[in-house]
Amino acid sequence: MESKPFKCSAQQRSAKRRKHTIVRNSNPTPITKICPDLIFDIFSRLPVKSLVRFRCVNKLCSTIVADPSFAAAHQPYPRPKPGLLITCPTQLQSAQTFFSANLNGGPATHCLTVPPRYSRYTTQSINGIVCMDFGLCATLCNPSTRQAITLPLVCSKTSKAASSTYYCVNSLGFDPVSKQYKVLNSWRNYQTGKTEYRVFSLGTQSWRLLPDGPPYSPRRESICVNGIIYFRTLADMVAFDVQNETFRVIQLPSDAPNDVNTSCLIQLAGRLAIVNFQLDSQNQLSLWILEDYWNEIWILHHIVFPTYWRKKNQNYLVAGTIATGEILLAPCFLSNPFYVFYYDLERSSLRRVKIRGLPEYDSLDVSRNAVTVTGYEENILSLG
Repeated sequence: MESKPFKCSAQQRSAKRRKHTIVRNSNPTPITKICPDLIFDIFSRLPVKSLVRFRCVNKLCSTIVADPSFAAAHQPYPRPKPGLLITCPTQLQSAQTFFSANLNGGPATHCLTVPPRYSRYTTQSINGIVCMDFGLCATLCNPSTRQAITLPLVCSKTSKAASSTYYCVNSLGFDPVSKQYKVLNSWRNYQTGKTEYRVFSLGTQSWRLLPDGPPYSPRRESICVNGIIYFRTLADMVAFDVQNETFRVIQLPSDAPNDVNTSCLIQLAGRLAIVNFQLDSQNQLSLWILEDYWNEIWILHHIVFPTYWRKKNQNYLVAGTIATGEILLAPCFLSNPFYVFYYDLERSSLRRVKIRGLPEYDSLDVSRNAVTVTGYEENILSLG
């Protein structure tokens, strides 16, 4: 006799489904909350890229990462390797774009684009923070967190003084003791014949007018070394103590250059140095180092280049130093391929590094080809 397949009735199938229904606990175990101090400790060991993402998770994570004390406690493991920060304008100078790159070269990574103006001057990086100078105002940028904040105007755009901003310069400083970032505004007003100085401390809302300062016209260049902002005038060097907010005038050596178009200020082994861009007859650059700040003692050194340097690398300028202590030489304009050079002063040796992924040279828009390069390190500091 042929067997027939067994078929369940609708009533039996319903009962079977009820039999396998999951019974949920009406009194679930409450979720244990993690102590904020523990989150703070865990976050302090994470890389910057992860922390930037975590700021979007919830309000607690955002509050912890944005806390000023967190930036000071942040010690990720492994420590991020220092690199380079490369800045170039976009089409028609509508914005400035920041790229980061490894010291040993390779692909560049886009970090931040800041619209809508072209900065007259961008400072060298201080702990990964840079300042874009616009005269009446300034913009602080942290490419690591992709933040940019524009500081309040020094004065109203409609005021009579606003037309005399050629000698209105903003300089970035950092006090290593208090961990405080400050912007110094130096303004030589040709209408009144006076020089005014103002300070903006990061975390505040307004500028503070300083009671006095040297009566010089500031040049559009500055550098901060060990808590001192330096900038040159036509004949001397002005030093501003970021912590005490006091000034000091330092006399330059008689043969040291004071033209910002043919020389620059850099930090070398924790000291201020002035580098002359012009090669002498022996194919070398002159380098003056402020060996003793208080006694104003300058020591002259020379950077000796290989014989091929003068002919092939005339568009390269000294751009500062990198974490290894080597002197950074970078081109003034975009190129393909894009190279930077590192010079070891002790060994008198030169090495070349290739960086990929930067914008191409634009022959139809020459203004967008300008490029600046500075040493760089990641920083989780929140600007606001």
